[in-house]
Amino acid sequence: MKQLFFSFVFALGFFSVQAQGVAGRVYITSNCASGGMDYFFYEDNTVIGICSGCESVPFVQWGKWDIIGENIEYTLTKQWEGIGVGAPVGACGSVCTFNSYTAKFSKISESDKIPYEWFEEGYDTESCESFEDIDGVDSDLNKKIRNGFVGKYPNASTKELQETDLKGLSKKELKIMRNEIFARYGYIFKTKEMADYFKKQKNYSPYMENVDALLSDIELKNIELIKKFEK
Repeated sequence: MKQLFFSFVFALGFFSVQAQGVAGRVYITSNCASGGMDYFFYEDNTVIGICSGCESVPFVQWGKWDIIGENIEYTLTKQWEGIGVGAPVGACGSVCTFNSYTAKFSKISESDKIPYEWFEEGYDTESCESFEDIDGVDSDLNKKIRNGFVGKYPNASTKELQETDLKGLSKKELKIMRNEIFARYGYIFKTKEMADYFKKQKNYSPYMENVDALLSDIELKNIELIKKFEK
C-alpha cells in the first residue's frame, strides 16, 4: 500500500514539473507566411487560441489541455468570432474585410497535440513556429476579446458590482458605466449622444454592430444591476 501511495505521489510530482514547462507559454504559429493561431496555455489547464491577423475582429477559441504520454493534447470546444455585415470592403483576398461585424458564439470540437519536447526545447522551425513566455495565471478569455479601450469604470467588466459601488452616481454616470462595457468590444453606438461621447475616448474603435455574444457572465449581471439604478 505504501509503495502504491508513494508511486502516486511521485506521478503527481512528475506531472506538476511537466505542467510547469507548459503553463505560462504561448505556442506561436502566426509567424508563418499564411498566418495562423497562437495558443496560450494556462495553469488551470485552459488553452486559448487567438487568430493572427484578426486584431480588429474577435476570433477566439477556448478549450482545455492535458499531458498525455509525450504530448500536450488540447481540445477546443468554444469559439467567438466576428461575422462581416454587408458587402466586403474592396476585393477579397484570403480574408474578406468588412466595415462592421456582429459577434457569433459557436460550440466546436477541434483537437490536436504538440510534442512536449517542443516546449522544453523552444521548438522553432526557421522562425515560423516558436514559443514565448506569458503570464500563466490569468486565463480570462474576455480580456483577449476586449480592445484597448479602458474607460472610467473598468471594474464593470472585471468584477461583479455591488449596490454600494453604484450609490451616489448620477444617471449620466451610470449610463456611461453601462455603455463602457459594450465599448470595450468595439460596439457601434446607435444613439448620437453615446456615439459622440465615445468617439472622443482614447482607444475606442467602433467596428461591432452587435457584441451580445462576447459579454461575460459578470458583465451581463453588472448591466442588469446598473439598469436597475438608472430607473
